[in-house]
Amino acid sequence: MAGRPLVVVTESLQQKAMDYLRQNADVIESTPEKVADVISQADGLVVRTYTIVNEALLVGAPRLKVVGRAGVALDNIDVPACRARGVEVVHTPEANTLAVVDYTVRMMIEMNRRFWPLSGYLSPEKFHSARSQLFGRFMADLTLGIIGCGRIGSRVGRVADAMGMRVLYNDILPPEKLAVDYPAQSVDKDTLYRESDIITIHLPVTELTRKIINAAAMAKMKNGVQFINAARGQCVDYDALGDALRSGKVNAAVVDCHDPEPMPENYPLFGLENVILTPHVAACVPQAKVNMSWVVTDVIAVCNGQPPKYPALPGSY
Repeated sequence: MAGRPLVVVTESLQQKAMDYLRQNADVIESTPEKVADVISQADGLVVRTYTIVNEALLVGAPRLKVVGRAGVALDNIDVPACRARGVEVVHTPEANTLAVVDYTVRMMIEMNRRFWPLSGYLSPEKFHSARSQLFGRFMADLTLGIIGCGRIGSRVGRVADAMGMRVLYNDILPPEKLAVDYPAQSVDKDTLYRESDIITIHLPVTELTRKIINAAAMAKMKNGVQFINAARGQCVDYDALGDALRSGKVNAAVVDCHDPEPMPENYPLFGLENVILTPHVAACVPQAKVNMSWVVTDVIAVCNGQPPKYPALPGSY
C-alpha cells in the first residue's frame, strides 16, 4: 500500500509484535550480516544485540528515520551518529528489569549457599557426609555494593534490604534522581569497593564504564569479595578478573555478559571452580522477550511522525 513505511528487521522478534509491524509497515527480514544489502530504502530498522548500527551503515540508509533496539543496552548502536543524521533511536528500557533482578538475587544466594555441587546423585555415605558439613553464610550478615542504581540496580538493592543486607550504591546520578526509597547509602567507588562483600554492576557501556572493573578496581576491593556481572561484558577486564579469582582476591563470581560473545576457547574464566558462567541469558524470560519485541510500537510511531515513548536518553549510551 502506498505510503506505508518500510522496516527492516534483522533479529528475531515475538510473533505478535511481528504481526503488528506487518499490519503497519512493509517488512523485510534480514540478518545482522546482510543488513547493509537491504537498508537503502528503509524508513525503520529493528535490531537486537548483534546488529551493528554505525556510520558506515547509516551512509547507505538515506531514508532511515528510526532505529529500534529490542532490548535495553545500546552499545551496538552509535546513537550520536544516528542523531546527527536525524535518525531517532528507541529501545525498551523497562522490558527485562524484573528478569535481571531475579537472576542477580538468585546468584547472590547461589554463591553463598553453594548448593550446586549437590545437584547430582549422592551415595548414602556421601549424602550423610554432606549433611554433616556447613555451607555458606547468612545474606543478612553481608554488605551489597551496587554500581549503577537505575531501574535494575535499585530493585536489586530493595530485595537485598528486605533480606537484611546492608546496601551501598554508586551512580553517576545524584541520589534524589534515583528510585532508592529504602535504607541504602550513596558512596564513592573506593568506599563501595572497600566495604562490600558482594559487588554487582548494572551499567550501560560508555566511555566511563568500559572496563570499569579492572585490576586497579579489584585491588581496592575487600579480600574475598564476590562479583556479579549481568550488565554488559565490556564493563569488565576478564583477564584481571580471572587472575583475581585464581588468587582468591575474588572469592567467587557470576558472569552472564562476556567480552567477546560467544567466548573463545581460551576465555580466561573457563576452568575455574569458583565462577558460574551463563551465556547471556539473565533476561531470557519469555515475558521479557515479549516486552522487548514491542519496541516496534515506537518504531511505527516515529515512522508516522509521532514522538516515541522510549527514546534513547543520555546515560543509556
